[in-house]
Amino acid sequence: MRATRHLLLQVDVLGPAEVVTAARVRLAVRQPLARALAVRLALARGEPVADDILIRDLWADADAARPTARLRVLASRLRGALGEFSGALDRSPAGFSLRAEPADLIAAERALATIDAVRRTDDNARVFATAATAIDLWRGQPLGDLDDIPFVAAQRHRLQSLQLELQLAWAEAGLALGHPIGPDLERLVAAHPLHERLVGLSALSLARSDRQAEALDRLRSLRHQLADELGIDPAPETVAIEDDLRGHRPTMPRISLPTAAKSFVGRRHEQAELLSDLTRPTLITLLGDPGAGKTRLAREVAAQAVGEGRPVAWLGLAPLHAADNLVAALAAAIGADSNGGSIGQAAELLTGALLVVDHAEHLTAEIGPVIDELRVKAANLSILVTSQRALELSDEHVQRIGPLSATAAVALFCDRSGVEASSAVDQICAAVDRLPLAIELAAGLTRTLPVRQLADRIDDRLLICDAGPWHAGLRTALDWSHELLELPVRTALRRLSVFAGGCTLEAAEAVVGGDGIRVDEVAELLAVLVDRSLVTMDDDERFSLLETVREYGHERLRASGEEAAVRARHVTWCAGLAKFGEHYARLNQRSSLPEPVAARRLRTEEPNLLAALDWCLSEGNDPGRVSEIVAPLSWHWYYRGMMTQARGWLRGSLAMLAPGSPERAAALAALAVQTRFSGGYAEARDIGLECVEIYRALGDDRGLAIALQGLTLTSLGLADEYAALDYAHETELLTRRLNFGVLLGGALNCSGLALRQLGYPVEARTMFEEAYAAWSGLQDDQGMVIAGGNLGIMDFQAGDFAAARDRGLHTLRTARNVGYSVGVLDAFGLLASVEAAAGHHDLAVRLLKTAEHQREEISAPLFIADELAAVATAWTLCRQALGPEADHIAESARQLSIDSLVTELLQDHSH
Repeated sequence: MRATRHLLLQVDVLGPAEVVTAARVRLAVRQPLARALAVRLALARGEPVADDILIRDLWADADAARPTARLRVLASRLRGALGEFSGALDRSPAGFSLRAEPADLIAAERALATIDAVRRTDDNARVFATAATAIDLWRGQPLGDLDDIPFVAAQRHRLQSLQLELQLAWAEAGLALGHPIGPDLERLVAAHPLHERLVGLSALSLARSDRQAEALDRLRSLRHQLADELGIDPAPETVAIEDDLRGHRPTMPRISLPTAAKSFVGRRHEQAELLSDLTRPTLITLLGDPGAGKTRLAREVAAQAVGEGRPVAWLGLAPLHAADNLVAALAAAIGADSNGGSIGQAAELLTGALLVVDHAEHLTAEIGPVIDELRVKAANLSILVTSQRALELSDEHVQRIGPLSATAAVALFCDRSGVEASSAVDQICAAVDRLPLAIELAAGLTRTLPVRQLADRIDDRLLICDAGPWHAGLRTALDWSHELLELPVRTALRRLSVFAGGCTLEAAEAVVGGDGIRVDEVAELLAVLVDRSLVTMDDDERFSLLETVREYGHERLRASGEEAAVRARHVTWCAGLAKFGEHYARLNQRSSLPEPVAARRLRTEEPNLLAALDWCLSEGNDPGRVSEIVAPLSWHWYYRGMMTQARGWLRGSLAMLAPGSPERAAALAALAVQTRFSGGYAEARDIGLECVEIYRALGDDRGLAIALQGLTLTSLGLADEYAALDYAHETELLTRRLNFGVLLGGALNCSGLALRQLGYPVEARTMFEEAYAAWSGLQDDQGMVIAGGNLGIMDFQAGDFAAARDRGLHTLRTARNVGYSVGVLDAFGLLASVEAAAGHHDLAVRLLKTAEHQREEISAPLFIADELAAVATAWTLCRQALGPEADHIAESARQLSIDSLVTELLQDHSH
């Protein structure tokens, strides 16, 4: 006899079922029921399937006479049909198994996974080819020869859905590549007339074939059909396509642009020329020395373009560094969500827009590729760059900005100073080389010196002026402006230079105040600097130094000997901002507000956070403070696409921290959290172990408890429940001794999670009840939501659906009231399982889809095995019951707000 134990068969399911060998030799399994058994076992992919499940799936009449005997007879027939490969069919106490796999299905699934990965790179050619190859795997209707077998209908629907996903990917890529896919799209739409993505693609295809009216008719017809047959409105994506075809393209959200507080004098001709040139797709770079007025001219062009109704975005590069994520910065500049933001997404919003890129001279190598890609992908995009050197890109039009004309220079000085034109004014303008910024600074000096005296003294000053890195005229104006300031105002100016991207009054008071300046004096000092044109204040009452003035102030700060002290106050202020962000993250308000105040504030202050980190890791030599800024803002770095940088900052701080020090332990704890947050559970475990070792050696029991709780969560992420139990138990002992109630609740809850996975429901419930009691004693609503939700899962797993629903609704109400959005999503998951099991599939789908979408938005994925399995089971029940309608309901759920769904659930319960 030939050994068969290691043979592997393949069962093709994307058409009539076929059993073949690894060498692709077909085996004649002629009886349909025997083929169905082979298919059902192959779909289990080598795992045993219990008798009662096979009986239900094959006959749906488990109460028939001797069902187990019937199954064994059928298995015997399959063995006979397999011939020399009969050993592939095995029997164990767990049920029958077949050493086989659905080869064509696996190939199709891998193709879809490849497509999902490749889509992020915008490689449409590869997506198109991969999808086409996978689609060819279908040989007809999936399992078309097994119509009367009970389990086949649900499996066929799943396989058809997979085919449709591949067809959609193929069509989207083909359309992007300009391939003639219209006839194939029409056949797909005929087969799926209510599938919005397909209909939307077909409409775009028609429009690109100059059949605009037909495209709009198709979308209008879809809208009516959805309303009449399903009672729903089109998805936002469909509406966007219709708006696009009607000429209403999606535009950028309204965003604030840098504004100038005073009138624009001196470059009206250049402004008009630029506005004319920028009406067509182009790239123009304004070149000029510091103080030449490049930024001011760009501001005026942008303001005029906005006034004419054109979308405009402003990307300021001055506070950024080469290591920063410029795509994320671009997303922020156009008011887009930067989570995983891509050039393609930015290009869509920038279609037809004017993008101003300011202060590009230090990032020409980094911003060049971004601009090149934008120009390829964004239609009718104009880009205006200000820089001290050209980008050296193809089709770049360089326009040099030099000094003002004599007439324009005098006009600007008189406008800013309020004096009449005179020979003294001519002399002053000439002395500062007619540079706009220098003229404005010189005009500010007239508040201290008469014009004639200023002209005499500024001319003398030129004889001894050291131009330094700037133009001599600008240096002269800056030096004179500085020397004529009162001592406290000079001090405020140089201290303000530590702020990158500006600051609020409160921030200035925290950093500028101290060491000779009272906090209540800072506002008055800022007013003087604004009056002298050294500081600008925008409509949001945010104070900024022009970049050239900031560099000058920084030079003065270093010379003063107080830079370290001022920088330390700036770092402290940034650490306080991070604590504010941590509190905001704990409440998770961002899931229900489109642009919350806290998120917007952190985005605005990000240049300051980066400047503080740079100082700590370089000249400041203060790596111990890095974790104070980085750790509390994990969610912010994630949404800004900067998690890699955040982990890099922490690693950089570790290299400079003494082994075994408290500072190193704190940085390790933060790094472990963020690494776990990114899904790197194995790496997080190693980091956490070192952290625990240090805290043990230091005798810091509180730090040790926190680090052990982190290892508990990491072990759960690694599905190492026994390790999780060990760490949780030690955490529990420590927290009881320390009376650290919040963490005690966490340890007990994690013990419950581990025990639940290991199949000890009674013990798990006890742990969850103790966790609930610990958190309840502290009136910790968030903790009670967590433990209460887990008790609800225990009720559901025990079959007590009524208790599970009551518990889920209670935790939902509490989570909503305290703004704990992850708790709301956890409650959605529990209630979805309950509703699906109870046959309320429409509601279950809406809960599942809303939770899935929101978890992606706030990066709060499920990672506990039985919770993932419960969600998968609920989806399966809903798809089996609803068929294609489940996808339509899921699509409509994208339009739902969390608040509306919560209100619906709680109102229904109250009735």
